[in-house]
Parts: sequence; structure tokens; C-alpha cells
Amino acid sequence: MKRTPPLKRVLSYLLFFSLFLSASAVAGDPLITGSFSGVWEQPEQESQGMTIQIGEQAEDEKVGIVFWYTFGSDFLTAWYLGVGPVTGNEITMELFSATGVDFMAEDEEGDEKVVPVGSLHLEFKNCNHGTATYAFTEMDGDAVVETETGEFPIKRISSIYRQRCSGGISDDTPKNGKPLMLGVNLYPVEEGASGEGKAKFWERADRSDFKVEAEGIADGDYILRICADNENPDIEVKQFDMPVLDSEGELEFRSPEIDDKLNLSFDPRGCKIELLSGGIVVLTTGENVLSEKVPGGPGDKDDDEVLKIEADFTSTGVFEGAEGDAEYEMETDEHEFSVKVKNVPVGVYSVEVGGVPKGDVEVEEKNNKTEGKVKFTDPVKPDTLELDFDPRGQIIEVRQTEVDDPLVILEVLFPDE
Repeated sequence: MKRTPPLKRVLSYLLFFSLFLSASAVAGDPLITGSFSGVWEQPEQESQGMTIQIGEQAEDEKVGIVFWYTFGSDFLTAWYLGVGPVTGNEITMELFSATGVDFMAEDEEGDEKVVPVGSLHLEFKNCNHGTATYAFTEMDGDAVVETETGEFPIKRISSIYRQRCSGGISDDTPKNGKPLMLGVNLYPVEEGASGEGKAKFWERADRSDFKVEAEGIADGDYILRICADNENPDIEVKQFDMPVLDSEGELEFRSPEIDDKLNLSFDPRGCKIELLSGGIVVLTTGENVLSEKVPGGPGDKDDDEVLKIEADFTSTGVFEGAEGDAEYEMETDEHEFSVKVKNVPVGVYSVEVGGVPKGDVEVEEKNNKTEGKVKFTDPVKPDTLELDFDPRGQIIEVRQTEVDDPLVILEVLFPDE
């Protein structure tokens, strides 16, 4: 008879393989995202752990759900259900237990057999390590009395298939979301004072960037403060040191984090942004927040507000001399992607992005040459197609359409930036 391996051995196997699944460590407090879902063990206890699921309870309301597998005082296995809101790097949950239910018992109306038994609080140091604090309670008349409390470390041993954890906001970005670029200007608080600044936020399916810069102010050590006026108590005020040298200073954040940028573990959208010196606000966004069109004012237009990426196609040899290029432009309030094809026979050719057809290029003869162009825009403009995809980091192909076996004639791996 084949024996089922004990729980401890199964957990050990999972731990070995999980080293390849979620190796990210986050500098500073991480943001709990959907990628924290998985199986977590209690390394200091025997054959015990929990399954954590980060879900959405209401519209855009992040909630943590935990199934905690442990043992009772009678040495029998026991499990508890915890449910509670996610705030930053913490989850505070009410703890429930089911009693008086037989194995494979039929479903009954109501939930009288599921009762609250205490609380469970999880706090994460990074994507792979955290601390659990529990408190079991019971009623003594009208009073709630704690009967047992404790704390133990937890360690991830599995993660969602092919999903990396960064502890930053990009983990929660919808994979089919449109690219987004937002901006807002910072102005002096005192009328007639010198200095100006701006903040920019970029979001795409696989990463998010946030940058704040200031100029024209005195050199020194400043504090960048974000969300100080937010009325939602669940949104934490963020503060960062921002030195200014030669009258200029900047801070850059990114998710997933990279060496020269801070981890973007907070969402700056909807927040006032301020720069302080000696506790006094010097520059502020005022009532403005990050938006798709930067409010008018100093520095409203410069080259830094336009992201432009170009790439030349490589011919596959189907047509001798075939060539073309692709270009992507992203401004604060509009995006544009175009594909140009030259020196191929007159006809209609399909443009595919990541293997998915997005539109056609009609090639015509002009001045003894053949060429054609298709343009995608967001928001969509007359004589263009809707740009509802992000070409960056994707394989772009131009393919024949009017033949039985359509071949790729031009291709390029479009750059990220």
C-alpha cells in the first residue's frame, strides 16, 4: 500500500520549489498585493501553516482571507478562517471556527455553527516573510475576554503560478489595462517665491513608475510628503528624504523595484504632493492631483513629458528590400502607435502584436515606390484605429493576408523604453 507523505515532508517539497517562484525581497515595508496569495508555513512549529488569499470584497476594496491549519489542545487537527481588510503591509482579521459539523455533513441554512473565536493579525516584512499575532477570546457575560495570545513567524512556501511578487503596486495592475501617464505641477506656497516642480506617474501592465522633481529652490535637505491631507484613515502618509543640490532635486520610484529607484509600494494617485524644508511646506500641488492632463503653469510643456520609442523592422526575406519601422509616443493626455511598411508588393498586410492581429496596413504605389502606414491612437482620432494595447516589450509582426499561407515579412521585438 502506498503511503501518503506526512504534511511536514510535503511542506518541505513546496519550500524547495518555491525558492524559484518568489525570490523578491522588498526594501522597506511592502504593499500587500494579490501576489501575496499562496501557502505559508510556520517554520518554528511542527506541520502547521496557512493559506493566504488576497481578494476583492467590494469595488476596489482589498481583503485578506486566511485558512489557518493547526492543532487543538486535544492533539486533533484544527483549522480557522480569518477575514479582514488589507492596509499597507498588514491584514487585521476576525477569526472564525466551525464546530459540531460531521465529516461530509449536508449543507444547512444559516451559519450558526461558524462562530467568532478571536483575531489574527498578519504583518509582512517582504514578499516571503511575515509575523502572525493571534488572540483567542470568549464571552464572560457581556465582556470579551482574551483566553490565549501569541506570535509566530510565517514563511512563504508557494506562490501563484508564473506570478512574481514585488511588494509594489504593479503586482495589482490589470494585465489587460491600457498604458497610463499622469502628471501634476508643484507651485510655491508663498506668493512670489521662487521654485517649481512636477510629479509624473506612468503605469503599464508589467510596471509602474513615479517621479517627483523640483528646481529653483535653495540647496538643502527636504522632505517629500505624499497623501498628508487624505481623509481615508487606511491610506498612510508617506515621507521621503529628498536632497536638493545646485537648486535641483528629484526622487524616482518603481515597481518592480530596481537598484537605483525606490520601491513604489504606495499609490500616489488622488493625493496631494508636498515638498517641505524644516517642517514648512515650500512647494505643493495644492488642490490638484495627478491627472491625464497636467494643469497649466510653470514647466507645463517640455521634452520630458513625451515618451518616444522607435524601432526598425527586420526583413524575414520573403520580399527582397522590404523594410519598415514602428513608433510609439506617450504624452500626458494621449498615446499613439504607428507602423510603416515600404518596398513590398501592393496589397493589404496584417499588423500583429504579441501574436494578436490589431489592424491592417494598406500598401500603395507612390512615386514609383510602395509604402503604407497604419496608426493607432488613444483617445481614438479620425482615420486611426483604437490603441487598446501596449506594444512595449512585444513582438511586432507584419504578415501577408491575401494568400493561403500568410508569412511574416517584417518583425521586431519592440523595446520597453
